[in-house]
Amino acid sequence: MPTTVSPSAVDTHAAALGRARRFTASETWDLDHRFPLVLDRAHGAEVWDAAGRRYVDFTSCSGAAPLGAGHRPVLDRTVAELSRSGGILPGPLSTLRVDLAERLAGLFPVAERSVFFRTGSCATTAAVRLARVHTGARTVLTSGYHGWHDWHLQDRAPMGVPDRDPHSHDFRYDLGLLDELAATHGPVAAVIVTPEVNFFPEEYARALEAAVRGHGALLIVDEVMTGFRYATGGYHTATGLSPDLITLSKGLANGTALSAVCGRDEVMAASEHTYLGNTYQREVTPFAAALATLDALADGSALIRMHEVGERLIRGLNAVFARHSTAAWALSRPTMFDVLFADSALGHAFFQQMWGRGFLMQYGGRFMPSAATTDEDIDAAVTTADAALLAARSEVDARAGRSGEHEDDILAAAIRYAGERFVTTPATVRQWFHGPDAP
Repeated sequence: MPTTVSPSAVDTHAAALGRARRFTASETWDLDHRFPLVLDRAHGAEVWDAAGRRYVDFTSCSGAAPLGAGHRPVLDRTVAELSRSGGILPGPLSTLRVDLAERLAGLFPVAERSVFFRTGSCATTAAVRLARVHTGARTVLTSGYHGWHDWHLQDRAPMGVPDRDPHSHDFRYDLGLLDELAATHGPVAAVIVTPEVNFFPEEYARALEAAVRGHGALLIVDEVMTGFRYATGGYHTATGLSPDLITLSKGLANGTALSAVCGRDEVMAASEHTYLGNTYQREVTPFAAALATLDALADGSALIRMHEVGERLIRGLNAVFARHSTAAWALSRPTMFDVLFADSALGHAFFQQMWGRGFLMQYGGRFMPSAATTDEDIDAAVTTADAALLAARSEVDARAGRSGEHEDDILAAAIRYAGERFVTTPATVRQWFHGPDAP
């Protein structure tokens, strides 16, 4: 439950939100699509807003902190490195950068070489450039979210730019459409895909790789989300894929800004023929944070804990939905699960009720609980979900002028959700989506 605070503290938060709106906040991306909160600090899975109200974070700070915010060994090593080295050096090569690249090579077999950036968007953009330089081809076929840069967002009409990249095409996870686009726009430099693990099984990934190889293209697996959360060694290792490049970010340095492009030596050699430099390659504290994070993840216990937390949340939420005869489903990979509502308006209202009661989650957002989440946090969230769902149903029914009539078709819900969230075709969902019991 949210911490009880004084009226003056609430006024403090309202003032902070007003200042945010005046000087920096986007109504669309910071408020409507997020929690309308000005947050102040975090520890583990707990976070407090400007009024001092406490919340439980079920997103791991959008996946960035799988160990929980401020994980002490990572924090200590980062602070010690800042003190030891000053935090930044004159040249782009540092002992810690070399150490980290070597560690990634041991963790991800594809990572024969690595280059580093600060955001996932920069990593995916660099990977696409490397593929184009290496192959000499321009066409890139893409599915899933890869960041905010123009080559990618130009495929999202409401967000894209008028002078769209004519060589980038979204195949919408549809293997038939991939073949058509490759035939029309080939030769293809690369296919870059973000795994949607709750909708498409591992068999889909292997069929995708076969299609990519059939067109003579490079395969880039965007593991910004899955690299440290799906399995040890990432999604591609667990599914038996052999990509040419992967991208990493979320969880690499447990909340410190760091990303990487890793890949086969032959493909990474394209970096000799283009420029990927950036000033903050010289910053060494993110490498220290990453090395400490990899140390903490090494024995697998943190990933096991994330899996346990996710399983308990999935079971608890599904029990609440069943108890109230609500067509909603939490599914399926516990470390990074989705929640579908047949009635999306009810889904949005439910999660607004939840964050209003102290649990940060949102409809359409990926649930990525951290290893710092406690059993008490989970129990409190599941208990709160009962009241939140009843309140949401009353709100939606009153707004729609109806009484208790809701859609109940999970396939239709999955088609709509997947189309909105990661732009896939209905045919692809019908073919590959297996529902809540999918592995």
